[in-house]
Amino acid sequence: MDFKYYLVLSIHLIACVYLSKPLYLIAPSFLKHFYFKLLDYISFLLFTYLTFQFTKKRFLNDKVDAKDKAVFITGCDTGFGHLLAKRLDSKGFQVLAGCLLPDSKGAAELRRWCSQRLRVIPLDVSQDDSVNKALELAKDYMRRDGTTMWCVVNNAGVYRGISTELSRMEDFKYSMEVNAFGMVRVTRVFLPLLKKTRGRVVNVTSLVGRIAVRELTPYCLSKHAAVALNDCLRQEMKVWGVSVVSLEPELFQTQLTNNEALEEQIAATLSELPSSIEEDYGKPYFEDLRKSKAKFINYASPKVKVVVNDLESAVTLKYPDYHYKPRRSLFMRFLMFCFEVIPSYFRDICVQIVEILLRSPKPKAA
Repeated sequence: MDFKYYLVLSIHLIACVYLSKPLYLIAPSFLKHFYFKLLDYISFLLFTYLTFQFTKKRFLNDKVDAKDKAVFITGCDTGFGHLLAKRLDSKGFQVLAGCLLPDSKGAAELRRWCSQRLRVIPLDVSQDDSVNKALELAKDYMRRDGTTMWCVVNNAGVYRGISTELSRMEDFKYSMEVNAFGMVRVTRVFLPLLKKTRGRVVNVTSLVGRIAVRELTPYCLSKHAAVALNDCLRQEMKVWGVSVVSLEPELFQTQLTNNEALEEQIAATLSELPSSIEEDYGKPYFEDLRKSKAKFINYASPKVKVVVNDLESAVTLKYPDYHYKPRRSLFMRFLMFCFEVIPSYFRDICVQIVEILLRSPKPKAA
C-alpha cells in the first residue's frame, strides 16, 4: 500500500468525524435512542467484565485438593514447564515431568530439588511412540503411588524459521509437529484418564496465536493452530466435565529467547537459501536481520513468575478462567488488548511504524 492509500484513508476518517455531527442532528429520534441504548449496553458489558475479574479473585479463588492428584507436564527440561513442575510439587501434587532429555541438567535439577513424588518421564511430543510410552509410564507411576490424573499441561514448544520466503519447509513442519500436533498427540492419549476424573487440560499457546507477527511465520502458524485446537477442545469437553484452559503469554525470557540458540537457528535456515533469494535480499539485509532479531529478543521480559503464577491458577483453581494472558505490566496488557481488537489495516500500520522506529532491514530488490 502506497502513500495514496493512506492519504485517502486519513481523509475518510476526518470526513467521518465531521459528517457524524450533522447526521446525528438530522437522525430520527428512535435512531438516537437506539444509539444511546447500544452504548449503554456495551458500557454495561465492559464494566461487568472488568469488575468481575476482581470479584472472581475475591470470592471464587477456591483451590482443588492436591492430595492424590497427578499433573502431567510436557517440556519440563527448561522454561515455564520446569518452573511449574517445581511449583506444583511444592503444593503437594504428584508431578509427572515430561522431558525431551531425561538426563539433561534441567531433569537432574528436578530430581534433586523436588520431592520423591515427582517423576521424570522421557518424552518427545513429535513422536507417537514416545507419547504412547509416556502414557504407559504415567499410568504405572500413578498406579504405584495411588494417584489419579488431574491435569495435563501442554507446555512443550519450539521456535523455528523466519519469514515465509526465508524459512525452510522443515521449519514449518517441525514447528507444527511440536507446537500443534504434539499438543494433539498428548491430549488424545490422556483424555480417557481425564474424562474419568473430570480433570483439566491446560495449553500453553502464545500471544502470537491470536495476532500475527512478521518474520515469526512458522511459529505464528503453529500457535494459531494450537489456539484453534484449544478453543475447539474446550467446547467438545464440556459435556464430559473436563475443563480446557489456554495460557497466552507475550514475550518472556525462556530458552526460546536465548540469543545463541536463536543465532544458530537463523544461520541454519539462511544456509539453505537459493541464490536467487540471496540476490533479491542482499547480504546487508541478512546482517541487519540478525541485529534486529537480537534487539527483539532483548525485549523479552524477565518476569517469568507472572507466567508461572497464571499456570498455577489454571491448574489449581476450582473455577479457572478460559484464557490467561500473562503480561509484564498493566500498560502492556492494555496495549496488546488494543492491538488484538483493532482492524487489520490499522494493525499493519502500527507494525510499519514499529519497523521504522526499529530500523528494520529492507530487501535490496524491494
